[in-house]
Amino acid sequence: ELGCQRLRHPPRMADLVDTAAGCVGATACTLGGLPFDVAKARLQAGGAGHAYSGLADCLLTTARTEGALALYRGMVPALSSALAENSVGITVQRSLRRALGVDDGGQRPSVGTELGLGAVTGVFTSVAICPFEVLKVRLQLNHDLVDAGPAALLRELRSLVGSEGLSGLYRGIGSLVCRDVPYNTLFYGSYESLCTLFMRLTGVQRKEELATGWVFLSGGLGGCIGWALVLPF
Repeated sequence: ELGCQRLRHPPRMADLVDTAAGCVGATACTLGGLPFDVAKARLQAGGAGHAYSGLADCLLTTARTEGALALYRGMVPALSSALAENSVGITVQRSLRRALGVDDGGQRPSVGTELGLGAVTGVFTSVAICPFEVLKVRLQLNHDLVDAGPAALLRELRSLVGSEGLSGLYRGIGSLVCRDVPYNTLFYGSYESLCTLFMRLTGVQRKEELATGWVFLSGGLGGCIGWALVLPF
């Protein structure tokens, strides 16, 4: 997002820049956040013989009994999912903004417009990431898995498609849509609205002029607002 807003390109080149920025952001988020995602999946699943008292206990117990690399179980589908989500999400979001001209002339769109753009983005990201999310969770919940690399992913994919067909890759798509559409609505709506607020507070006219720290703060707060309300899904 930072790279996208600092540079100006023709529409086709802008789409490529948006996609590339999404991929870089996805990689950074996956490397930093996957251990917590693994812990989240296990805490939510529970199960006999795997009762954890909390996040720290889950992380420490998993690392002690299965090795530290177990915290990166499902890395391939998690990274694939994040790449799909960020590249598709940012590309769709910014393409819609350019097509509608919502940022032209330095006039910032209304909160309602921001929420609507986020909702449309969520539909696209849900479809893009569902297969990766299904495979990621299956790998993360397999406590007996030794090899969690690409080979394990392919075995899991063959097993799933063999038993359930291609439709198995979209198991839970309804819940995912119920999660991603509200999340993207709240995230992008909050993020862009906060950017607008900070632009007014700092006296800048265009988002490109907003300091990097304010952009990071807007993204962090937007993510907190989004996840706080849609986590049950």
